[in-house]
Amino acid sequence: MSRQRYVVVGIIALAAIVGISLSHLFGWIWAQTSLDDFPLLSRELSLTVVLGYSVATLAAVFCFVHKPTVALTQEVADELSKVSWPSREETGSATVVVLATVVICATYLGLFDAMWLWLTNLVLGVHPSPAGQ
Repeated sequence: MSRQRYVVVGIIALAAIVGISLSHLFGWIWAQTSLDDFPLLSRELSLTVVLGYSVATLAAVFCFVHKPTVALTQEVADELSKVSWPSREETGSATVVVLATVVICATYLGLFDAMWLWLTNLVLGVHPSPAGQ
């Protein structure tokens, strides 16, 4: 797939995400202001859904026709094509390192928290009751 196709697919995907978000936002605004969100063709296709997707579609069309935006997206795609991405093995080993680090840090913080809880209870003279009593 050419770089320009990646740009087109990215803009369309972003427009879909923005359309969903805006339709929910408009629905919330309509509900907060007690306005009627009347259905246009069906119950699922209401005014707020049409408004949200219309704004997102207009923004996507703007991105396709606005020369500086087109140039910027093309430059970004060109730069991303120059990136040397890690291999599957490198990604797998880096994931193992991250997960091991998370487990070590969580254990350390959990032990530290338990120690401070014991020390605080000792200083304050709080005696925890057995579970279930």
